[in-house]
Amino acid sequence: MTEHRAFTASGPFGDPSRPEDAFLTTLAELARRDGRPLCRRLADEIDRLGPTRRKWKASRVPCVAQLDACLSRGPDDMAYLRGAIAGMKGGLNWTTCPVDPALGGFNRHHGYCTLVGEDGRIPSDRLLVGLFLIDPNIHYPHHFHAADELYLPISDPIAIQAVGRSGSVLRQPGRFVQMPSRTTHALWTGERATLLVWAWMGELSGEFRIGTARG
Repeated sequence: MTEHRAFTASGPFGDPSRPEDAFLTTLAELARRDGRPLCRRLADEIDRLGPTRRKWKASRVPCVAQLDACLSRGPDDMAYLRGAIAGMKGGLNWTTCPVDPALGGFNRHHGYCTLVGEDGRIPSDRLLVGLFLIDPNIHYPHHFHAADELYLPISDPIAIQAVGRSGSVLRQPGRFVQMPSRTTHALWTGERATLLVWAWMGELSGEFRIGTARG
């Protein structure tokens, strides 16, 4: 079993009372290492964030009971990121997508939280960043949105299919997935709950729809 690595005041991320800073510093570094366009853009947007921090507004949904198990596994180079998530887990504002018949039972089997955004702990009108937790053996149906998106699996592989590309791709933990604006895509989890980072850039308040984007 892989453990998360705690960060300390003498470590590379500074004050352990600000785990969100450790999270974002580590995420930006991982994005820079990847080097692809959306990853470079994410790192740049994180660098632009200001010092304002709002109060934590903690809330939970049922699947968050599996968060600790997710944080106990994953590649070694993600250990500091997992440690930062563990440090802020008590304050995260977990919720679910709005009820939509097209989602089927998905609403009962996922949770997401927003760390960076207009209503997030770290305010921004240019960037959304948060966590996404999905139960085992769950399909997140095809959907699309105006924003450019990045996923970063933390704990386990996830299968992703983008319309217009052949088949689905199994993305391993620690490897970013780029979803350009209005790319219709779907996700499938495996035998264990899966924790991901998600980020939106660009048209944050633009169209979001379950189903396939119009050609």
